[in-house]
Amino acid sequence: MLLTVHVWRQPDAETQGGFETVSPVQAREEMSILELLDAVNETLERQGDDPVSFDDGCREGICGKCGVTVDGVPHGPDRNRASCMQSLNAYRDGDEVFIEPMRAGALPVKKDLAVDKKSLRRVSKEAKFPVAMKALNTAGCISCGACIAACPNGSGQLFVGTMLKHLPPLAKTPEERDERAAKVLDAADQEFGPCSLLGDCTEVCPAGLPLQNLTSVTRENLHRKFPERYPAPQGPDDDEGSAGAEKK
Repeated sequence: MLLTVHVWRQPDAETQGGFETVSPVQAREEMSILELLDAVNETLERQGDDPVSFDDGCREGICGKCGVTVDGVPHGPDRNRASCMQSLNAYRDGDEVFIEPMRAGALPVKKDLAVDKKSLRRVSKEAKFPVAMKALNTAGCISCGACIAACPNGSGQLFVGTMLKHLPPLAKTPEERDERAAKVLDAADQEFGPCSLLGDCTEVCPAGLPLQNLTSVTRENLHRKFPERYPAPQGPDDDEGSAGAEKK
């Protein structure tokens, strides 16, 4: 099939960008979004134009690097799939496709479709980076940033809540657990917006992380302010919740 692809072009972070129309682009239904971008670049190169920059990666849905926004949806129209795993089977010959970067204040554009995800790393460092990565990997989070881009407020609460939920078992002492959680919460407040409570984040998350992970942020904040009234969450199997703790 032949598609018309409107792809975002932006030479750097300081320059205003815009859509460039590339047509016709030869594609197949079984192709992924990244393979479509490969086809776009082949078309541009035949025309003597510069290729589109995007973050490539493993192309197996596990590295979190490749995320783009397709027709207004982070990663693409298929729920809970990374961009590299999104197929074109919903498109037909002659259709138009709009591809742009992940949109969030915490994910500034570097060039074209490539965005800066250092905000995720800065928050993770507050928990000690290897420990944070172990917690996120245990949960299945690939740190792609789609949850932030999907939220109208640019919230990272699904990312942060998932990290906090899996951090406690990795701490050697209760004091270390509380210190890490407090630092992560402070960093998240600096980097991301407040939770919108809409749940859009869970619909685009390639790992399908549950909405319940959002509550880990609330529970940690309650424990931080009222430690005697709200005991510290102990980990992913601690489902009793702060409300139950209050009754004790």
